[in-house]
Amino acid sequence: MDLIKKFVSLLWVNILWLLCCIPVLTAGASTCAAFAVTLRLADDDEEVQSFRGITRRFFKAFRQDLIQGFLILLFTVITFGLGGFFVYLAWDDGLNLIKIGLLAVYFLVVLVLNFYSYPLIARYSNTFINTLRNSIALFAQYANSSIKALGIVIVELLVLALTFKVYFAGILILPALIFYTISVPAKNIFVKIENPESTESSESTED
Repeated sequence: MDLIKKFVSLLWVNILWLLCCIPVLTAGASTCAAFAVTLRLADDDEEVQSFRGITRRFFKAFRQDLIQGFLILLFTVITFGLGGFFVYLAWDDGLNLIKIGLLAVYFLVVLVLNFYSYPLIARYSNTFINTLRNSIALFAQYANSSIKALGIVIVELLVLALTFKVYFAGILILPALIFYTISVPAKNIFVKIENPESTESSESTED
């Protein structure tokens, strides 16, 4: 899929995501549905080569992941909300290097817990706790690609925060771009897990 077509596809995913986030409580399911599409876009899947295919896949995943999506949304809100509270307390009491270090560690753990949770829910059926465990395990096992993607996501989040002040410009495309950034390493990891023999054979062929 060429760059312009992929950009337009991500723009459409973002519109669907925004519409399904309007009830707020469905924002988690909407995000999982967006990942269901971006994982396929990262794989150049034929199913999502058209607006109709993207829409069909999005709403199918949205219906399937309503409960798990709500649970992961609740977890994300609570963990980041606690982080914001900790920042407030630290700021009010006076920041120092120890507090900054502890806050950095906390937010890193929260990001790792959330990083692959949404694409895991979009791809597999599992319990909520196992999804969180798998997110940590995958991030640790594939640390190199995960850290690179996390760095890009942090930059994208900063851009999103900055563009929010310019008539919410960033919200029109950046969320879907963030989902896609995570989906690229996630898709590669999932393929390795699902097809270990073919992955090993391709690696040995390259050698």
